[in-house]
Amino acid sequence: MTDHLAQAEALARGKPLDTPRVAPLVSVVRSGEQFLIIGTGDAPPVTLGALVMEWGYEVAPARRALFQTFLATFETELQAGCPDGVVYRGTYAVFQQSERSLGSFRTIWSFSRLVDLQAMTDAVAAATMPADLSEAAMAAEDWNWGQLVKVLMDFRDTDYAAGRSQVMLQPAAATLF
Repeated sequence: MTDHLAQAEALARGKPLDTPRVAPLVSVVRSGEQFLIIGTGDAPPVTLGALVMEWGYEVAPARRALFQTFLATFETELQAGCPDGVVYRGTYAVFQQSERSLGSFRTIWSFSRLVDLQAMTDAVAAATMPADLSEAAMAAEDWNWGQLVKVLMDFRDTDYAAGRSQVMLQPAAATLF
């Protein structure tokens, strides 16, 4: 993190500033060129679903207690209120990973069909963001499923340097290489 005041003071005293540095941004995107879905009907019983989406993210330390309160209060509603074909598999804290930039929390969703991802998107897009996200509001409000997902997403730290990822998975047996 850059201390701009310290840099300004150093510059005023005639001291040279640190040389700017640039790090390459590496992005990996797997598309239909790599794997084609050949069927998203009934998933084999050993899988989480025909399609699985994992959100990796950070929650700002100042919001973590409220985040835990939200999960303790609404995880049952997040699971019960899903559109048909969508399953909320839970939100997890990561206690071991090899890549820190992926975030400290994971939310897992599964879908029966690709169109179910669109149903989820539509339900969340149609929902309004609750005005009050306090612990008291969580205890008193009756939020719909789309609002709950919006609130869950709102806990994600949007700072550019915050860890984040999104992964879409499908059973390997249901792919065409």
